Amino acid sequence: MNTKEKIIVAMSGGVDSAVAAGLLIEQGYDVIGVNLRTWEYEAPACDVTKKSCCSPEDIRDARDVGLSLNIPFYVIKMEKVFGERVIQRFIDDYKDGRTPNPCVECNTFVKFGALFEKAKALGISKIATGHYARTVEINGRYAIRNAVDMKKNQAYYLYGLSQENISSTIFPLGEMDKSEVREIAKRMGLPVAEKPESQEICFIPENDYRSFLKKQGVDFTPGFFRLVSGEIIGKHTGKENFTIGQRKGLGVSWKNPLYVISIEDDGTVVVGEDEETFCESFILEDITYQGIFPMEPGETAEMRVQIRYRHTPVHCKVTSFGDSWKVEFIEKVKSVTPGQSATFYPLDDNYLLGGGIIRKGSIQLQRKQLVISGSGQT
Repeated sequence: MNTKEKIIVAMSGGVDSAVAAGLLIEQGYDVIGVNLRTWEYEAPACDVTKKSCCSPEDIRDARDVGLSLNIPFYVIKMEKVFGERVIQRFIDDYKDGRTPNPCVECNTFVKFGALFEKAKALGISKIATGHYARTVEINGRYAIRNAVDMKKNQAYYLYGLSQENISSTIFPLGEMDKSEVREIAKRMGLPVAEKPESQEICFIPENDYRSFLKKQGVDFTPGFFRLVSGEIIGKHTGKENFTIGQRKGLGVSWKNPLYVISIEDDGTVVVGEDEETFCESFILEDITYQGIFPMEPGETAEMRVQIRYRHTPVHCKVTSFGDSWKVEFIEKVKSVTPGQSATFYPLDDNYLLGGGIIRKGSIQLQRKQLVISGSGQT
């Protein structure tokens, strides 16, 4: 590396980004800390023990880390891009019966997209974050590789990064376990060394997304609960209350546990028993390529696919249709969820080939061969 090369470190106020900044200083970089203000906070300062993130307390903690490390620290206003790319997508997805993934959108368009553009405008070519991930160059292309600590691995949330983003980003924690990061924070005397982890969606107070949607003026769509067989078994007050795979809190009783299988445009929530949640295939859209070159229409390949965070990737066959992929499972998979991201790995390695969004109306279920159309028909 070039000694004293400038680098911007996105500092959230948590221990991970704080240690990332400290390690880069020790490696000889000229570190500039920034905190991204993404949301206009309406509630008063909240107790950090509630494990919120991106709160006013987090901005204060990030500033205190900057003072402790004796580095420049700035707060950058990102409310506009965050509102357009993350919050509006979140609202639109629930209105359309999809389950959003705001952390993917935030990483793609805010933490790496908008921040990297601001860095370039300042003549700074490198940024760093506290994500648990690594980078790799494969056949002339850059890709995200899984972190060493698989319990903390965040590669799933980073599939949307461009080739320029990946080649210009450093992940200092990619080779470390979380316990090691805590010990380094104590060694450095960082004020956030014992701070608990953030787990909630930053703009959803108390993790209550339903109240948030109502405050944003979303009119909930009432409808019926319908079994896969077609039988109506109850009513509900809004399809926005449900997500694919949900079992608890449905408000309808049946002889066996029921799971949400599909959320239709007319408000119908299709439910089924456990064996009816398995899926054969789905369609992927909004594809980002990382470790492979774009597939030509008609081209097929075998890969491993991960359909949600913490899901273990499974064997699949992918067929390209240009702007979309058909993904066919070779192993059984439950509760594939429109709106969520799917990421792809080689059969024998742990770097990302790419990823995209699971299209609504594209899920083919096993056993009864139910095709969810997205139009209220099956």
